[in-house]
Amino acid sequence: MTDLDPTELPPAMQLALAYAPRTARNVHLALFALDTRLAQVVGRGSEPIVAQLKLAWWRDRFAEDRCQWPVGEPLLASLATWDADVSHLGRTVDGWEGLLSEDPLAAPVVTEFVEGRAQVWALASEAIGAGTESSKVQQAARQWAVADLAGNLHDASEKAEAIRSIRDLSLDPVVMPRALRPMAVLAAMGRRSLKRERPMMDGGRALFNAMRVGILGR
Repeated sequence: MTDLDPTELPPAMQLALAYAPRTARNVHLALFALDTRLAQVVGRGSEPIVAQLKLAWWRDRFAEDRCQWPVGEPLLASLATWDADVSHLGRTVDGWEGLLSEDPLAAPVVTEFVEGRAQVWALASEAIGAGTESSKVQQAARQWAVADLAGNLHDASEKAEAIRSIRDLSLDPVVMPRALRPMAVLAAMGRRSLKRERPMMDGGRALFNAMRVGILGR
């Protein structure tokens, strides 16, 4: 059981979560909730120092043994059940923190951000019992992460840099097992967005494509 509320997730993640098998749903929900929480810290317009302090709190938690985590935080409680080395979750915190810089978005920052998100997806797949799919999962995560980042940048030059920074990113379809279907849905949305240079949820065709992948896996 989990106290996490899926309605607090962005629409794309809510849609993807609908295709999670029952046995893998809580892991996917925690994965998406963590990503959403960190995005909110970075994107709510607070002073960078305040956002850095909040991110540092999460980084410190992931550096601790999970048995030391404070009680009463539903997201930590859910992450504590993962059968994976959750200390690596600190890497995605570092990636989000890089976006707080006032300097123009640079390739190393984008790479750290994307790879940090990919690391979390790989850990989630391990927690689900699909650790052997790590390379596919990380490829899928990169497709989603680059498209999501580009879609949330308002500066045209930074948007272009985000896409250019991952020059070797494969946009080939990633077929994953049923247990990882929500990840496949988000990756498909990311690929379509990057190929068409359009928002991930830009209308009926995007929704149909996501639903097709959710049902068929490709």
